[in-house]
Amino acid sequence: MIELKPNETLEDLQYDGLRLIQSASEYRFTTDAVLLANFCKDMRGKLCVELGAGSGVISILLARKKHPKHIVAIEIQPQLCDMMQRSVDLNGLNDVIEVRNADLKDAAGIVRDADAVVCNPPYRRVGSGERQLSPNIALCRHEIAVTLADVVSVSAKILNNKGSLYLVHQADRLCEIVTECAHNYLAVKEILPVCPAPDKQPNLVLIRAVKGGAADCKLRSPLYIADEKGNYTEQTRVWYGTEK
Repeated sequence: MIELKPNETLEDLQYDGLRLIQSASEYRFTTDAVLLANFCKDMRGKLCVELGAGSGVISILLARKKHPKHIVAIEIQPQLCDMMQRSVDLNGLNDVIEVRNADLKDAAGIVRDADAVVCNPPYRRVGSGERQLSPNIALCRHEIAVTLADVVSVSAKILNNKGSLYLVHQADRLCEIVTECAHNYLAVKEILPVCPAPDKQPNLVLIRAVKGGAADCKLRSPLYIADEKGNYTEQTRVWYGTEK
């Protein structure tokens, strides 16, 4: 049994019995994280690094869905690392996921030659959007401790040649993402726009970039989260689904 601390609950991840510890006092994972985990290609037998892992939802889903040999999950906030470690213990994934309490900007001193880097970074620049948040939650939403440029630069340092960076971000920062990747010799190979509904413009993009890759890119058909009635689309249900 895993001990739950005050304000903590267990979240059903709706896949193979996986559960995640969440806290009402901390940043809670969103659909974005689930989409990113499912967007990643098969990682069977590979070394994966998650930057800014939070409470661990992406690493836990990757461990069971994409079958990497090893995941190094790096998170700067100690209380989130504690939750993540207990969730790893709860799901019996200690042989796959290594939790590290560290600044992701120091990741190159922790791990190198990774086959894949995965990151759901803070979306908002400092000074933009709401800030009536507790400092620990603001750290997850705003570029206070790390910027998009930091994430891309660090990813390039720890990836092996032809290794892949998987990223989810706001659609209106796509140009910045592509530019930062190019500056760090990462070729954007795949872009999947994400729309809240069929009558809405994309608000998110899922990105795959390859270190040392050629300059060809596939723009995928949009993923619609909900249909006209507000229900999850079939594609969204599949990505959330229980099939192994």
